Amino acid sequence: MKKVSLVLLLVLVSFIAFFPSSSCYAKDIINNKGVVMTEEEYNNFLKAYSEGYIMTMNQKTYEKLKNLNFENVKKETLFLETTYNSHLNVATEKEITEEEYNNFEVATPLVNSDHAYTENTAKRIELAVIGGDYYNHVTFAALWKYIPTTRVYDVIGYRGEYFGFRNGSQVGEQVFKWNGQYDSVDYEWDGDRIKRADNGFGFAMNIVNNDITYLELTTDCDIYETGTHPTLFAAYEHAVKNTSLNDALSFTLGGGGLGNVFIYPYSISSKYDGESGLRLQF
Repeated sequence: MKKVSLVLLLVLVSFIAFFPSSSCYAKDIINNKGVVMTEEEYNNFLKAYSEGYIMTMNQKTYEKLKNLNFENVKKETLFLETTYNSHLNVATEKEITEEEYNNFEVATPLVNSDHAYTENTAKRIELAVIGGDYYNHVTFAALWKYIPTTRVYDVIGYRGEYFGFRNGSQVGEQVFKWNGQYDSVDYEWDGDRIKRADNGFGFAMNIVNNDITYLELTTDCDIYETGTHPTLFAAYEHAVKNTSLNDALSFTLGGGGLGNVFIYPYSISSKYDGESGLRLQF
């Protein structure tokens, strides 16, 4: 009897080892647009994207991202505190640490009798390049610590030196959280909210006016090298005064522009906060 029991025990252990419990398997993740991804894919995406972006990306974006090599990601991050004085029409910024950003508390805007106000807030900007054999995939994001007061047409985009941009790959997304749920506005490469040039492009995004608790603006594209020592510049500029779509898209691209990307006439550049951008050199 003891020998038989031992044999049965060994068979049972072998059976369990060969057919592990279903609880050992990683669970699939379904985002707000019904896109199904594995836990491994989700963790890979987090190397270059925020949770908000992942939870609102569409099926087309997922099909592209899942085939990228997330073991080859180069990333730059900058934390900024910005202050805007509407009376003087002056916006200032300073770089802060990640700890200062995480602990940042916005002050209530100070309003005087002339309805001028001073507002300060913080944001995180991130530029990531996912390496490929010929095309490199690029993503740039600006995430607000607190929602800005002025919400009109902000601009976000890239300028390349010795980089080409694959037409059709330029996309944008405005991600926000409303009533506790992530949602988004998508921007296409051939829509009326983008201006393209040989050396880059920019999207004009009208910031949603809902009572939101999260705000992120992103833009992605594919780039390829056209010369030695190529450099990629990325900039996000927040409008601090009323702007139109025509105003926002009236830029050219150049090194002397806002964030080393967007060149505007002064009458329009003065409507933006003039925030520093990011760059990656190869």
